[in-house]
Amino acid sequence: MVLLGLSVPGCINPPDYPDTPEIEFQRISIQSILKQGSPFDSINIAISYRDGDGDLGLGQNDTLPPFNPRLPDKSPNPNTLNYFCQAQIRQTDGTYVNYDPPAGTLSGRYPNLTPESQADRKAPLRGEIYYGILFSPIGSPPPGTVMRFKVSIQDRALHRSNEVLTDPITIPQ
Repeated sequence: MVLLGLSVPGCINPPDYPDTPEIEFQRISIQSILKQGSPFDSINIAISYRDGDGDLGLGQNDTLPPFNPRLPDKSPNPNTLNYFCQAQIRQTDGTYVNYDPPAGTLSGRYPNLTPESQADRKAPLRGEIYYGILFSPIGSPPPGTVMRFKVSIQDRALHRSNEVLTDPITIPQ
């Protein structure tokens, strides 16, 4: 009976996820905060992820190709980022148009999510990513504006996930 109990863990199959990350929108929230004495709106987006080979996230030292900040022609390298976020503003007819904030891109980096115990071994990975965006009231959409966000992520093999839309939120007064 003891041998049977010890052999069970060997029979458990890991989940079969594709090597290209898959994401799902979970939730979005907004709160007004003070940062260094100035008011900001903090928009927080949560997405869940699944990845078959577990190569998600970038470390601070991931600055060499293909993650280097600039391409040989000195233009920005999109692969230096791994979290892609596009804001959209709802129009009076209910359609949405892309909005690019004056401060630049909302995209950024999320940290390496691969457990240290995994090392370089490929293994499925799942969890949630929480991403915060700060909007200053100066130069940002005015209060009452309805916004949503398009989000995708990229793994270290440069596989880009599906794109998800958040629920709409309203910029507070």
